[in-house]
Amino acid sequence: MDLALGTGIDGVEAIRRIRQVDRNLPVLVFTTYDTDADVVRAIDAGAIGYLLKDSTPQEIFAAVRGAAAGQSVLSPPVASRLLQQMQRPEEALTPREAELLTLLAKGMTNKELGKALFISEATVKTHLAHIYAKLGVDTRAAAVSVALRRQGIR
Repeated sequence: MDLALGTGIDGVEAIRRIRQVDRNLPVLVFTTYDTDADVVRAIDAGAIGYLLKDSTPQEIFAAVRGAAAGQSVLSPPVASRLLQQMQRPEEALTPREAELLTLLAKGMTNKELGKALFISEATVKTHLAHIYAKLGVDTRAAAVSVALRRQGIR
């Protein structure tokens, strides 16, 4: 499953829908998107693995075979980044925080963020406070800047 499917639903939503129909069907993500937020969203949706398109043919064959056998599969760069996140959990954004930060980068106000995410403005402010603390910043612009540098949003 690629994450970018053109107009309509994205790959993460497609994974969710597939997993609703058949919880046992393994879905392997095969994409160019390698941000922490994309990886976490795909795995949260039910993907059994995450493979980058710059993988070697041998890695692709092994990943498909592994996923078909029910094994979790991660591209080495993705696995390395996830390990780094686990070693520094205070810096890792939750999928919801990453989603909010992605919308924030589009210039949305707190009210617009709340409406888009179906949460109150107070909850938006709470998420922003957590994001600021995790990224070591104190403004919206700084949060977006750090996240872009870290490739946490797109």
